[in-house]
Amino acid sequence: MVAAAVMAFSVNALAQPLTAFPEGAEAITPEVLREALSGKVFAIKPANGQPWRWRFDANGDFLLNIASYSNAGKWSTKESSVCQDSGKNPGCNEMKKKDNVLYLKRDSGEVVTFQPQ
Repeated sequence: MVAAAVMAFSVNALAQPLTAFPEGAEAITPEVLREALSGKVFAIKPANGQPWRWRFDANGDFLLNIASYSNAGKWSTKESSVCQDSGKNPGCNEMKKKDNVLYLKRDSGEVVTFQPQ
């Protein structure tokens, strides 16, 4: 049992993040991106760390949950990026789309997949 737990930890610790958008992923216009996010909730699983739950309300509010951490504020779109401002760490992250799947490039360079809930 301990060996299985150590093995699972080792595999998770070695997970390599995706650092490039999938081949063929395309930039999204601000209007299309706004429509793709608005009123929806997404699950995101980074290569390392806890999964995220990110809600984008149609009124421009967002709520991000990662384990016991949460952050809320306003979201908007600019070029092919989603922007968030919670008063803590405002910024924008590039997003692209391929086969109706949304991808976001994190500040760390990792590309994560948005899974609709």
